[in-house]
Amino acid sequence: MPVYFVYGTLVTPISDRALILRGAALAAAGAVALLALGRFRPALALTLGAAVAIVCALWLSDVVTDLAAGVASAASFSWKFGLKAVFRWLVAGLALYGAVRWVPAEVPWLLAGTSAVVLSVMLQGLTEAGRRA
Repeated sequence: MPVYFVYGTLVTPISDRALILRGAALAAAGAVALLALGRFRPALALTLGAAVAIVCALWLSDVVTDLAAGVASAASFSWKFGLKAVFRWLVAGLALYGAVRWVPAEVPWLLAGTSAVVLSVMLQGLTEAGRRA
């Protein structure tokens, strides 16, 4: 189980699934607000960015779990593990490149979507800090 540092204290996180769901909810709320304002392309860019960020967060969680289990230790490097990690980030990079090419005028909203999971982690840290104070 990963541990985060918040304001100099150890904080054990809630499940990865809850973080992903919170990030998806934040992105969905932003997309719905943009749709309510009649801005379809920014809502699409926000959704595409959030989708890439959520998939990357799930993949990164798998990588951290594998590293913690010792799959890719320095003593015995697993080529399968390395190729899988490289392939995943290549797919994520190509997805972001395609999204930028598809909605080129909405790059700021695309970047806002990719930060949905980061905002979720920040909210969790602030909530934990508030409970401990």
